[in-house]
Amino acid sequence: MRYIGNKTKLLDFIRRTLRRRGIAPGLAVDPFTGTASVARDLKRLGHRVVASDVMEYGRVFAEAYVVAEPGNGHARVATLLDELGSLPPRDGFLRRNFGATDQADQGRMYFTPDNAGRIDAARDRIERWRRDGAIDQGTFYALVAALIEAADRVANTAGVYAAFIKSWQANAVKPLELKPRRPQSGPPARAARGDAADVVGDSGPFDLLYLDPPYNERQYPAYYHLPELIAEGWFDTEPALRGKTGLLPDADKRSDWCRRGAAADALGAVLDAADCRHVVMSYNSEGMIPSDTIAALLKTWGRASTYKRYRRRYKRYRSDADGEGRSYAGDEVEEYLFCVDR
Repeated sequence: MRYIGNKTKLLDFIRRTLRRRGIAPGLAVDPFTGTASVARDLKRLGHRVVASDVMEYGRVFAEAYVVAEPGNGHARVATLLDELGSLPPRDGFLRRNFGATDQADQGRMYFTPDNAGRIDAARDRIERWRRDGAIDQGTFYALVAALIEAADRVANTAGVYAAFIKSWQANAVKPLELKPRRPQSGPPARAARGDAADVVGDSGPFDLLYLDPPYNERQYPAYYHLPELIAEGWFDTEPALRGKTGLLPDADKRSDWCRRGAAADALGAVLDAADCRHVVMSYNSEGMIPSDTIAALLKTWGRASTYKRYRRRYKRYRSDADGEGRSYAGDEVEEYLFCVDR
């Protein structure tokens, strides 16, 4: 899934830093798991992982790819995805609200009508299977995760859902295709959903706190409301949508990490809640919290002599091109890993 802050291309940097720090496998908490790429890798390295996020799609990915184990269930997921992919389009909630044919009626062109109807049909069938007891929880999350990723591949966006393109892109007119993805094998893991400080505080003593918080003022509930809609569903009460892009009610998901005057306090609250041996925090050179502030907080929480900031340059994620009202500072940013031991 296209995702701001995804660390897939930086996993080798994170692995090397863990080795340099001598951080052995143990209980690791990842409270900003997002698409769960780091949580998957930590499990692969032998950590027992708690993967959490304030967004429901984050829990879906954690359940599907970190908590789940490869096995016979994976073959069944592939079979069920084939069945879902063969369903005819349905004129459901997503089709009516996010599958406009064109802009003539000011409709939302996030998906072609056919793809929106197929997402409707698949999500409705998954929900029916779940409520009828035809699938277990692990299968449910695997199917929903695959549907979110399939929808993202045909979304008529520039990579985030804050806006849709006013004409059909090449990827958007391709047919929806549901693909299975094998979960990561390794030690037992747990998924959660909640505020980072609460999840960290509820985890008890643990070994590694890996933090990958938002860097800027982009609130994820507004940038990824459609993956969230597919994750949560619309079956008991249809959500009240607002605005041109059809935002969901999100007051409980908006983050202080995306507020310039509150982000440093949010970091302090997580550190205060953490009973762990090591902290590794991903941030970058354009983050709202100054590096000196992060350093001061980590040195106060841990042993100042163990503090170090590691850095690596990498290609910037760009959801759109330079233009009127938007100009990127460059094509590269510097990724930091701030580390300290207790």
